[in-house]
Amino acid sequence: MPIPNFGDKYDADALFSPEEAVSEQGDGGGLPDVPPAVILGFEDVLYESVVERSDESVNLVRSQEVHLLNDDVGFIGDFGIGAPVTATITENVIAAGAEVVCILGGCGCLQRSIPPNDAILPTTAIRDEGVSYHYLPPEEEVRATPNLVDALDESLSAAGVETHRGPTWTTSAMYRETVPEIEQYAEEGVVSLGMESAAMLAVAAYRGADAAVVHEIGDHLTPDEWESGVEREETFAELLDPTVEALREFVAADSGKN
Repeated sequence: MPIPNFGDKYDADALFSPEEAVSEQGDGGGLPDVPPAVILGFEDVLYESVVERSDESVNLVRSQEVHLLNDDVGFIGDFGIGAPVTATITENVIAAGAEVVCILGGCGCLQRSIPPNDAILPTTAIRDEGVSYHYLPPEEEVRATPNLVDALDESLSAAGVETHRGPTWTTSAMYRETVPEIEQYAEEGVVSLGMESAAMLAVAAYRGADAAVVHEIGDHLTPDEWESGVEREETFAELLDPTVEALREFVAADSGKN
C-alpha cells in the first residue's frame, strides 16, 4: 500500500497548523521571532559547541530552543533523530519565520573513495521513509536548493574542506539497511545515507523555504564491509563556521534582491 494511505491529500486543509502550535508558546499568543536561517543539528558535540558560543536563544515550542549565532542564523538541536521529529522541527522553525533551513549532521558514506574528513552536499534525496509522502506526491523529486548548495560548497571549500555532491538516501529503518540495496545505491552513485534529509527537504519545498544539507561522514557503508567510527582529523564542530557563513551570505544576498 503506497503512502499516504488516504490518497490525494496535498491540497486538503490540515486539522491544525504549525503556526497554531508555535504561537501558543509566545507571549500573548504571538509567534516567536527566529532568524531567517536555521540549522538543524543532531550530534551532541555540535549542540554543546553551539550552546557554549551562543548567548541568546528563542523558545520555539515547549523545550525546543533556537540558539542565536548571529542576526541571520540560528541553531536548534537536542530534539532527537529521525524523519518524523525532523519534519516537525522544520515545520516549527518555518512557521516562526525561518526562510532557509539546513541540516548539519552525520551520515553513512556509500562511496569508499570519499575521505572521512570531507563534507557531502546532497543534491537530491531517495525517499525511503514515510513523512515526505504526506507533503509531496511519490513521483515528485525532493531536491536541495541549488544556489544554496553552491553557497555552502564555496564557503566550505574556502575553509579548506573538500566537498562532494550527489544523491543521498533517507531511510527510517536503521537495522534494515540491507547489503543488496547498499550495493545498488553505491553503484548508482549515491553518496550518503541518513534518516532525515528527504523529510526536511520535502517540508521545506511544501512550505516554500530554501533548504540544503551538509553531511559529515560518521562511517563508511560498503557492501563488503562496514567501517564504524572513521578517524577524523577535525572535530565535527569545525564544519559549523563555514556553514553559518554560507547561510548568512545567502540570506543577505536574498534580501538584496527584494
